[in-house]
Amino acid sequence: MSDVRKDLEALQIAIQTEEEGFQLFRTAADNTTHEFVKSIFTRLAKDEMLHKDLIQKFYARLQDSGSWQELSPEDKDYSSTKTEMKTIFSMALQKAKSGDLNISESDVEVYRRAVQFEKDGADLYDRLYNETQDELAKKFYAFLREMETEHMELLDNTLQYLDSPNNWYLLQEGWTLDD
Repeated sequence: MSDVRKDLEALQIAIQTEEEGFQLFRTAADNTTHEFVKSIFTRLAKDEMLHKDLIQKFYARLQDSGSWQELSPEDKDYSSTKTEMKTIFSMALQKAKSGDLNISESDVEVYRRAVQFEKDGADLYDRLYNETQDELAKKFYAFLREMETEHMELLDNTLQYLDSPNNWYLLQEGWTLDD
């Protein structure tokens, strides 16, 4: 099998994985009544669609040209995600100060599944990175692995926040809700 054909098959798997992530996060957002949890999962669902669109774009380029393309600065720009996450946490601060951040066990379970899903995604991109010989493909898979790792860390960070907002602010920001 040619390297391009193997890469196209790998990208098909990546597209399917991002679609599964979208479905997981969309369902989690739809099934929770907790606004903070809903906001986090809604944003992550959007990110999964951004990842899927990016992979589809690279799939089409690879299929048309037979070679990998460099990631552009626009491809790597996820600043809107980071800005939106800061806003979500800022809004949650007001709820935390009022003691209104109780999370259900079902939400906690979805967070655990989501963390595992993101870990599996990072592992997939790590494996694809190691299997390809193309340097541009390696850069692409490393970028996707980094995105999945960021999601995994965000989910873990969010669970810590929901478990103990006061400790989270102390560790992350250096102050407590009582300050």
